[in-house]
Amino acid sequence: MWQALVITHRYLGVAAGALMVMWFLSGIVMMYVGFPRVTETERVRTLEPIAWSMCCRSDVRSIAGEDQVLAASVENLGGSPALTLRRPGRPDTTLDLARQAVVRVDTAQAQSIARDAAPRITRWPATPEFTGQIQTDQWTVGRLVRDRPLFRFALDDPARTILYVSGTSGRVVHWTTATQRFWNWLGAIPHWLYFADLRSDVVMWSEIVIWTSLVGTFLTAIGLYIGISQLKLRSKGKFSPYRGWFYWHHMIGLVFGIVTLTWVVSGLISMNPWGFLESRGSAGAQSRIAGEPLRWDAVRASLDEIRAQPAVTDSVRLGAAPLADRLYWLVTGRDGDITRVDAAGHPAPLSATDLAEAAGRISAGAGVTEQGMIDGEDAYYFRRDDALTLPAYRVILGDEDGTRYYLDAVSGSLLQRADANARWHRWLFGGLHRIDFTAWMRARPVWDIIVLFLMSGGLALAVTGFYLALRRVWSDIVRVVRITSKRTPAPHPATLQSKSGDR
Repeated sequence: MWQALVITHRYLGVAAGALMVMWFLSGIVMMYVGFPRVTETERVRTLEPIAWSMCCRSDVRSIAGEDQVLAASVENLGGSPALTLRRPGRPDTTLDLARQAVVRVDTAQAQSIARDAAPRITRWPATPEFTGQIQTDQWTVGRLVRDRPLFRFALDDPARTILYVSGTSGRVVHWTTATQRFWNWLGAIPHWLYFADLRSDVVMWSEIVIWTSLVGTFLTAIGLYIGISQLKLRSKGKFSPYRGWFYWHHMIGLVFGIVTLTWVVSGLISMNPWGFLESRGSAGAQSRIAGEPLRWDAVRASLDEIRAQPAVTDSVRLGAAPLADRLYWLVTGRDGDITRVDAAGHPAPLSATDLAEAAGRISAGAGVTEQGMIDGEDAYYFRRDDALTLPAYRVILGDEDGTRYYLDAVSGSLLQRADANARWHRWLFGGLHRIDFTAWMRARPVWDIIVLFLMSGGLALAVTGFYLALRRVWSDIVRVVRITSKRTPAPHPATLQSKSGDR
């Protein structure tokens, strides 16, 4: 059994050793450059003020007054105010409110939109060059599903930006820079095995990540067991039977083996393999907060009334935020400040009573054990990727899971949900993989120091193990070749002479 474990560890070290080295190297890159994404806040910062003077001709015959509206927002699109609607079971629809028509995005219009938006995104007088209409590519794979097809443009700015215009809404929905793209080929893409052709097949990609993580877990666990078993006091005060590279691999494994194992296991847990720790989702809670879906005639009537109100005069975005069957809007100004107004355009700040009623609707009879405003992070609601909305209204239910909900204090919309599985996932993945157990550990540069130290140890363990495995396997191959050549009998001289005579 011992020999079998050693041989298994040796050959798994060749098969998975390179993968382990790559995971550590790419993980270090990911500490500083994440996969390109554009948050809603970043996107809104690039918008110009809505041209309310041209608004709002919204009597479009293709939309019935009783049609349900799940989401609605107004932004400028190519210099004109445009309303984007989301209705059940249909692609998003964008209406040009100046021309009273449904926006049909073609290449020429997408080029015009990109040309208009590019200087605000890049802070440079950039010219967009159309590079193709796509469904997905390396930087949009698994994302922007409702915005497809996408029109892709390459800009001539110093950052060599590539931006994407949605074929459904006409909005600029994503962009990346050359620096992001370069470092992601060394970071997120190899770390997540996030190659576009593979990631497009979600099932295959998921299975490959799960099984490679299992192999890495098995390799690390066997190595840890072997290393601990060989730790004994020997002659001359030595604790290891190994010398040279084997000695250093043994020592590094004893120090960093546990953290390496937790990283591989937590990476596996991040995939929720075979339904493990999957959350039930939060769609039901959000619908209970908002109430019945809006009707198109109510949205249209509100726009007719709201456009002349002072609260929206200098806004860059208007987004519907229904609450308890009533229509409200979130008005985003040039400075990024958000104001809540009612359907008539009058300021309507959210009250404590509104939030308490929302908590009651969320509970759906389960009861609320705790609720109230929080001004800082807690164990399950904290800053990730520099995105955190505070203050927030926290609601803890009296159900079996002790489910937690975090609501936006401005709109009342759901920010985050954490049931029992989500809380376990937070510790087993977030805590073990990201090393973010507490607020002081997340603070930089403390986090950088801790993680870089641990990553360096894990990388040293992976590199020495991979090198030793390669060296040992090469030695085995040479030995097999030699044994095989010795067992092969040399041709008899008479045989050679006979064959020569036959020729």
